[in-house]
Amino acid sequence: MGDPTHIIELIDRILEETEDQPELQQKIFDLRDALLAAQQSAQQYNLKIKTLEETIRQLKSPAHRIGTVLGPGNDDLVRLNVGGTEYQAAVSPEILENGPLQVGDQVAVNEGFVAIIKLPRPQQGPIARVVTRLKDGHWMVNGGTGNTEFMVQACDDLKEENFREGDEIILDPTQRVILKALPKREQKLVVEDEFVTVTWEQVGGQEDVIKEVRKVIEYPILHQEILDKMEYRMPKGFLFYGPPGCGKTLIGKAILSDIVNKLKEQSHDLKDLEGRFIHVKGPEILNMWLGESERKVREIFKKARDYREKGQLPFIFIDEAESVLGTRQALRVNNISNTLVPMFCAEMDGIQSVRDMVVILATNRPDLIDPAILRPGRIDRKIKVSRPDRGDCEDILKVYLKKDLPIEGESLDALIGPFLDTLFGTAPEQEALLLTLRNGEFKKLYWKDFISGAILESIVLRAKERAIERAIAGEPLMIKVDDLLKSLEHEFVENNVLPADSNMEDWLQLLDFDPKNVVRVRRPRDSDQAAHQTMSRSII
Repeated sequence: MGDPTHIIELIDRILEETEDQPELQQKIFDLRDALLAAQQSAQQYNLKIKTLEETIRQLKSPAHRIGTVLGPGNDDLVRLNVGGTEYQAAVSPEILENGPLQVGDQVAVNEGFVAIIKLPRPQQGPIARVVTRLKDGHWMVNGGTGNTEFMVQACDDLKEENFREGDEIILDPTQRVILKALPKREQKLVVEDEFVTVTWEQVGGQEDVIKEVRKVIEYPILHQEILDKMEYRMPKGFLFYGPPGCGKTLIGKAILSDIVNKLKEQSHDLKDLEGRFIHVKGPEILNMWLGESERKVREIFKKARDYREKGQLPFIFIDEAESVLGTRQALRVNNISNTLVPMFCAEMDGIQSVRDMVVILATNRPDLIDPAILRPGRIDRKIKVSRPDRGDCEDILKVYLKKDLPIEGESLDALIGPFLDTLFGTAPEQEALLLTLRNGEFKKLYWKDFISGAILESIVLRAKERAIERAIAGEPLMIKVDDLLKSLEHEFVENNVLPADSNMEDWLQLLDFDPKNVVRVRRPRDSDQAAHQTMSRSII
């Protein structure tokens, strides 16, 4: 009797029986409309209630664990790895309708650890690198830290795939199964290899070094016939060593520019010859992944060989060479693969002479480079690039202080002279360090003992800034002697050019002092303060 349809039928009968009573019928019509509206609202509420009940049921039901199939188990069971723990689990028959489960398949398991749903294979996961394949078909792989090796197996559809050492792979979340091979990534080593012409005039000073460099690098390339008649063994590599900022990189670029220009002059066929200066900073080669640093070394030499095949003249310039080619004991201490030095040696042995490519290593600490690298036949010449003397400093300053610059005085020499007098002075104001040697002698070091081309460039730049500030304030635009002197003082006194106590041993090496022969290093102010304190105690 409570069925809404039956109630509507009763209302319709009443309407038929009360046709002669319009007022009553109108009330009955209103009642029917209200009943229909209530019926629609009740249906909507019922639908919402059912939705909420289903949501509550899902919230109360336990979550499904996800496992990875490792292979068949006993008695029609399968071996699963769920959350790092291995189980033998039953499989719902519905899953097996499309065939048996394979190694690497992902399944959902209920609270009874029964596989109830087969899930799509994930497309992402932990990345590892192949080390080698074992005789039983398993694989040794290397984890992301580069120090952890573990054994895994491949999915059934990957077992025939021929992984190679160093290939990247994707593992399942439990890191027990190889799911797929990671697509090859573009891992080209990004290095500077542009050829920018640098003339010897841009180097400034270092005449003895330039003469030696031209002799050992230019002669084998430009005078091939003469050297062949003498059965002269062609050099392969060169070591530029010396303090930082003294022009090692600039000399390398200048010698390449000079050789290219002279080869163009010698032969009309070489008028389109180009040079390539492959500038590599040592730390850029280092990589945490096993074999990656070695791969980068191979890429550098391959790039040079490719340029040579195209008829170009490649120079490989490795800066901070001690960071990658240090003694193998030092590399082991720093957790760097000790196969990097043998790889570099093998690449050097593959070079016939400088006519193939020129390899230049640059370093501040040649004593830290592995002796196997520095032996004759690999690095044939070792050239020291020393700190500039007074004449060199004058040449360097003239590189940065062009003739057309507005300067104080009538000539550039009048501007530079007082600056050099101050820089190379030995007055107490120019004292930098006081060394106490093991034999009891004292050695004073002055500003001139720490000067370099890079510092001179910084001083000139600072002097130009002072001139610009005055010009903005309304004064005439010109570089004054005082600008250079103030910039020099600022560079040494305020800009911390002098070494810190923490790396004093390295600085002593750069100053040609054996740290073992130095007992104590003091700054002049420290010694003055100590003397003052001693005198005060004596007076008291």
